[in-house]
This record gives sequence, structure tokens and C-alpha cells, in this order.
Amino acid sequence: MKYPQISVLSKESVKEFGALLLLDHLMQYELLQIEKIELEDIIDQLENGVTELKKGFFRSDEQEQKLTFEKEELREAKNALSEVEEEIEGNRHCRLNVALAETDDEGLESLLNFMESRGTLTVGDDNYYKATDKGHEVYHDLVNQLEAYVTHFEVYAYVDLEQGIFGDPKTDLLEGDKWSDLRVAVAEHKGIDPNRVVFLAMLSAGTFYDNPDWKFDLSMGTLFQEMEQIVQEQLHVYELGYSDSDGKVSGEQVIQDIIKQGSELVLKRKSREQDHNGRKKGEESPDEQVITTTYYW
Repeated sequence: MKYPQISVLSKESVKEFGALLLLDHLMQYELLQIEKIELEDIIDQLENGVTELKKGFFRSDEQEQKLTFEKEELREAKNALSEVEEEIEGNRHCRLNVALAETDDEGLESLLNFMESRGTLTVGDDNYYKATDKGHEVYHDLVNQLEAYVTHFEVYAYVDLEQGIFGDPKTDLLEGDKWSDLRVAVAEHKGIDPNRVVFLAMLSAGTFYDNPDWKFDLSMGTLFQEMEQIVQEQLHVYELGYSDSDGKVSGEQVIQDIIKQGSELVLKRKSREQDHNGRKKGEESPDEQVITTTYYW
């Protein structure tokens, strides 16, 4: 039997995924800096408002209430700023200095230069790399891809093929051999690169960062070997076919039925979540086709 060719990770994809991972890493610090600036502006406005309300000897009940409210808002904003400043200190390791030759990140220089040449990174006055406006746009698109992955693919991570049911991480004990991961098979059927889906899965779960040597492995070109292995070893569409008393059922028929059931389950779970969180039902999740977007090429 001749099996369909399984998607192979190209050199271009390795460079692209590496650049996206570095961008995600850098943004963990930059986003906190942006939040800090926004909170400082809010605090300035609130302090000015409180100062104005304190003027004069006599205040109406309405002014007293407004002053009390503004003071509470100011207190909460200052607490939020303290928390953000603490997070900033904890994420300083996400910064990368241009003087890489003096650090353990020397091997990343060529990838960072590549990102610079494509306009997603620049070097600040403090000699640290930071995202450009284009870099922020790419990161925004990456966040949309991650959200689309969670919405459209995560449901297929645990499927009981014998019982025809989907595992729920919130309620089910997802152990044992009965659960099959069909995310690669679903991606194959939908014409979406399975490597990209697994990359987004690992990025969403923080798997890359769990490896303390991830930057070294990235510079050596070995970081994505586990990702490649997952794509190769997970179930593929052609493996889902079977025969029963009624005849043969192709893998395509099986995956189509699974996707139909999975899509319906996603809508039900989303509706329950919106009811629980009080979110508007009209809020749309990114279409799964945003996952097909590639960068730099």
C-alpha cells in the first residue's frame, strides 16, 4: 500500500518559526512595558482629578462620593502598576542585547539579523532588540493564529475513536491509551500545514520555554526536532480507515465525521463559556484560515 507523503518541515519554516518564537519571547517584556506606560498615564490623570476634587473647604455629597471613588481607582491603579513592575523584573530575561558575543545568546545573532532585515526588529538606544511597528503587527497576527488554533484544533487533542467521544480537559481524566490526538489528521484534511498547527500547539502550551536550553537549541537548528517527530508519529488521515460488516470506511470519511462532531462541540462549549462569563454571543473567534498565514516569505 502506498501511503500519502507526510508533511516535511522546510528550512524556510524552521527560520520562520524560530523568528516567531523569538518575537513572542521579546514581546513578553515589551507588552509589560506598554502596560506600565498606560498605567502611569492613568495614575497621572487620577492624581490630577483627586487634587482638583480636594480643592476648597466645602464639598457636596456628590463631590465627596466622586472623590472617594477616584481615590479607590487611584489605589487600584497603583497596585496594578506595582504588580506590572514586579512582572517586568521577572521578565528581564526576555530581553536580548545586541552585544550577543558576550552572552550565551551568540548563536541567535544570524536569526536576529534576519528579523532586522525583514523590518520586524530594531535595536534601541539601550542596545537591546525591540519590535518595530511591523513586528507588533506580526505579533498581533500570531496571537490571532494562537486563538484560532485553540478554537478550531484543540478539541481534537483527545478523541476516543471507539466510543466516538471527545475528551474535556476540565472534566475528564485524560490518561490511558483510549485517547487519540487527531490534530495533525484534521490539519491534513483541511489543507493546513500540520507543522504550523503543532508549532502553535507547543507555543500555546509554553512547551518550547519549558526547555531551559531552548535558545541554544534554536541556534543549533535542533529545537523543532520534537515538533517534527510529533507530526510524523501522530495519526494521519489514511490510518483512520477501517472495515466492518458493512464494508470499508475510508479515513477521509472518518475524519469528516469527526470534524463535524468537533465543530458542533466547539460551538456548544463556546456558548456555555459565554453564558458563564457573561460575554456577548456575537463575539467572533478568528477563522481557522488565519493559521495558513506565513511570514517573511
